[in-house]
Amino acid sequence: MTDEQIKQMVNRFLCWKLPPDFHPDAGIRFEPHVNPGCTYDHHRDGPTGTNLLTASQAEAMIRHLMDGLE
Repeated sequence: MTDEQIKQMVNRFLCWKLPPDFHPDAGIRFEPHVNPGCTYDHHRDGPTGTNLLTASQAEAMIRHLMDGLE
């Protein structure tokens, strides 16, 4: 796999909208409302892959996944 293909995979991962049943470790969670119960309450978009890893970390993960593939 080329560096360009890995970069494409990293970018796709970082843009991926996490599923509604996403439940990471350490009690991290996404609150879909801003200012709940207030006049200015509004719904925000769900988290994406960028909330989990930096681009460098995502690239390291993809390279780890690809290691040993033929």
